[in-house]
Amino acid sequence: MDTGNSDLLRHRDFPWVRQPCAIWVAGWMRSLWMGWAVVLAFVSISDVRAATLTLGTINHAPVREIRQFSPFAAHLVQRLGMPELQQGRVVIADTITHMAELLKSGQVDLYIDSPLPSLAVNHLSGAQMLLRRWKHDIAEYAAVFFVKSDSPIRSLADLSGQVIGFKDPFSSSGYLLPRIALTEAGLTSVPVANQKRPLVESGQVGYLFTQGNENTIVWVLYGKVDAGAIGQDEFVIKAKSERDRLRVIHTTTPIPRHVVSFRADMSEELKSRLLELLTSMDRNELDRRILEKFENTTRFDAIPVGLERQLEQMRPTVLNILGIP
Repeated sequence: MDTGNSDLLRHRDFPWVRQPCAIWVAGWMRSLWMGWAVVLAFVSISDVRAATLTLGTINHAPVREIRQFSPFAAHLVQRLGMPELQQGRVVIADTITHMAELLKSGQVDLYIDSPLPSLAVNHLSGAQMLLRRWKHDIAEYAAVFFVKSDSPIRSLADLSGQVIGFKDPFSSSGYLLPRIALTEAGLTSVPVANQKRPLVESGQVGYLFTQGNENTIVWVLYGKVDAGAIGQDEFVIKAKSERDRLRVIHTTTPIPRHVVSFRADMSEELKSRLLELLTSMDRNELDRRILEKFENTTRFDAIPVGLERQLEQMRPTVLNILGIP
C-alpha cells in the first residue's frame, strides 16, 4: 500500500472508488434517438453486490492497482463456478477508515494488503485475516535501519536525539514496522519539520516522510536525515551501487509479505470455497500464470500460528501509532 503527494489520484476524483456498484448506461440517449427499442432494468445496489465478488486494497494510485487486481478478480469468479457470482470487481480505498467502511458495508469481500495496515482495518471492520500471500516467492520480510558507512550510529539506542527518514504513513516496512522497533527499544518517535537540522530531545527520534524508498536512501547519503528505514528486500534492490556507502544497524522481526482478510459477514460456503481455491492455485498451471500476472504472486497459504500470534501482539502498538482507539 502506497501513499503519495497531493497531486496523486484521490478518491474524490473517481466516483467509482466510493460507488463501486454504479451502473453506467452509456449510449442510452443515442439509442432512443435512433429509434432502437431499449429496455432498462433497474437493479438495486444489494442485488449487484450479491452477484459480485469484490477485491479491495488501499492505494493512492487506483488506476494502476485496478489493472493489477482486475484479471485476478475475474479469474476467481470463473474458477469458483458459483451461479450467484456473475463478475469480479475491484475497489481501491484511499485510507484505512475508508477500507474499513467498505468491508463493514459489504462493498468489499476480500481485502489484500500489507499485514500492519490490515490489523487496523480489521480492528475497525471485524474482517478476518486468514491467509498469507507470497510475492516473488517471498513469504515474509523485515525492515532494516541503515546509516552512512562512516556514521557513529551503531544501534537503535544511538538514534536517540537523531532524525530518521520513513517512506510514508501507511507503509508496513517503511514506517509501521520500524516504528514498532523503536518503541520496543524504549524510544519515542516524534514528527519534525522538514528543515535542515531539526532539534530532537534525548530519548526521542525525530522522523520525516520521504515519499519513496529511493528518496530515503538519497536523504541518508546526503545527510538530510541521520538514518533511514525501508524493507530489507527493497534495500538490497534500491541501494545498488551505493551499498558500500551504507551500513545496516538493525533488522526488525519479520512479518508476512501480504495477507488476505475476509469480510466479517461472508457466508461460510463462500469463505470455504475461496480458502480452498486460493490455497490450491499454485498447483494448477493456468492458476499459476494468473498468480504471476498478479504482482508476481507465488501462492497463498495459512498464516503460521507463530506469525499470527506475533501480529496480534503488534496490534496495540499499530493502533496507537495510527491514532485508532
